[in-house]
Amino acid sequence: MRLHLERLPSDAVIEHRRITDRDELGQLYCAYRATPWRVERPMWDPLARPLRLQDVAGRMEEFSPDNRRHFLSLVDQFKAVSGPVKLRLPAYRLVGGEALLLDGNHRATALWMSGKAIDVTLATLCAPVDRRVLIDLKYWDGGWRRFLNRIRRGTIADRVRRAIRLP
Repeated sequence: MRLHLERLPSDAVIEHRRITDRDELGQLYCAYRATPWRVERPMWDPLARPLRLQDVAGRMEEFSPDNRRHFLSLVDQFKAVSGPVKLRLPAYRLVGGEALLLDGNHRATALWMSGKAIDVTLATLCAPVDRRVLIDLKYWDGGWRRFLNRIRRGTIADRVRRAIRLP
């Protein structure tokens, strides 16, 4: 993910939240996107939507063999740990207080899949939900509706813009 720190407002802050409930961890959004038919979809796919950690785990068989192997290797490592597994993960705050992981997607998903007791510290960047700050936020900053509204605003009768003719 490419976070444009230079575009963050000066009042952006980082909040820390402790997660010890496995279900709460499973509700975090991650960098993986999917359509109803395929996982690991690119950002430009208009049908692809971000997945939650629990959704990634539920669709594990659809991932490429190498990626799936990496997830399962981490699951085995977490299962071998005695006591709760501790992780620190960076995230971006979304609308409604939800969070999008900025890093650690494999580790967080594997931890959720392991069934182990968890102790996750989520360092959440609280800033505007705007794709100019982080392109992955396009699904939360209005997406297609935002795009269509911009077109509609530019074509309302009293605000019609002249076409630009190129030579």
